[in-house]
Amino acid sequence: MSCLKMYFFNPTAKNLPVPDGFTLTKFRSESDIEDWLSICRDGLIAPDAGIEKFRCELVDIDGPDPYRDTYFIEKDGKKIATFTVVPNMWSTGMGYIHMVACRSAYRGLGLGKFMADYSVQKLIDMGKERIFLLTGDARLPALHTYIKAGFLPVNYIDEEGKDMVARWQNVVNLLGLDSLDLLNDDGTFMQTLHKTV
Repeated sequence: MSCLKMYFFNPTAKNLPVPDGFTLTKFRSESDIEDWLSICRDGLIAPDAGIEKFRCELVDIDGPDPYRDTYFIEKDGKKIATFTVVPNMWSTGMGYIHMVACRSAYRGLGLGKFMADYSVQKLIDMGKERIFLLTGDARLPALHTYIKAGFLPVNYIDEEGKDMVARWQNVVNLLGLDSLDLLNDDGTFMQTLHKTV
């Protein structure tokens, strides 16, 4: 199934601090690859994914450089979350938030909110006025976090010729949102979705 897309144009950030007891670090060496894989295997990628998945997501595509763009959140010296902030993904000129993951034992502690806000602030600091991300329908807590951060859903036609309206309507219903503006792929307003159940 194709990914859901979200845009944040003319972004603002809240400059949230790292939650108490956690520290922010960067990807530093190849020894960090296994930590990245371990975190991402906890719900973001296949449980048996190996180094080829790391290379596919952070090395062999146009945009990210893990040494420049990838961050970890640590607790007591253990890496427990990761995210990547890409200044120019797929030569679009747009900033991109990529591969956001947190170990399940640490979810619900405000780390997602911090990672989204920090990513937005980093991209603003890089001069980005347009940011996007891709995510999945089942990642409801992440979708809620992105919406609260200021991201809006995008309608586009996928490789099977299907649009995203019904999928975003389902997200609105599952999250219990009263309404949510939906954008066209060019970033213009398309329609407002309203809760139907």
